[in-house]
Amino acid sequence: MLSLDERGKQCPIPIVETKKAIEPLGVGEVIETIVDNEISAQNLKKFADQRKYAYEMEKVSNTEYRVHMTVTEAAKELLSKGKTSFDENDYQACDLPAAAVSKDYIVVISSDHMGEPEEELGRVLLKGFIYALSKKDEVPKKIIFYNGGAKLTCEGSESLEDLKELEKSGAEIVTCGTCLKFQHLEDRLRIGGVTNMYEITEALTTAARVVKPC
Repeated sequence: MLSLDERGKQCPIPIVETKKAIEPLGVGEVIETIVDNEISAQNLKKFADQRKYAYEMEKVSNTEYRVHMTVTEAAKELLSKGKTSFDENDYQACDLPAAAVSKDYIVVISSDHMGEPEEELGRVLLKGFIYALSKKDEVPKKIIFYNGGAKLTCEGSESLEDLKELEKSGAEIVTCGTCLKFQHLEDRLRIGGVTNMYEITEALTTAARVVKPC
């Protein structure tokens, strides 16, 4: 069973991502979408009814609803006829629970210093920012490094220990692969994984909040 965790995402993002994930599946296959409010669950039911998917919902708590959709013969037939257009106006708007908003944020760092014009001062400030971030109770869901920021995840960075603490606390750390290659840093990456512009775009356009200190 394919599972999508859509908690902390504004409507209609859970539906858009569920639609994208379920359409390639075969008859009888199941997708689970986890959302954090009842309106999102209702919107997913409306989507399932419109597309002829079988629908089940389990309310785990006031901030966790598990929706299961099963691909049916009727759904695949509808898909084969091309009747799968998406209209955002078909669905209710939903507010994010406060807890979900506070937790679902990402940080993007595009430089090795923070602010202008004093770069030396900016490097001190950015090191302090990353240190402070590592001490927060709620760390970012993801930290993305690109352009000059790619240097901070590589050998010689004074922030590596703080980034390791963030990773241990649950933050996903990724660095743009094109940026590493352009700066000849591929062999010097010391923390996290490598990402690409498609994944960066997806992260930036679906996160509840994006923090950019540089």
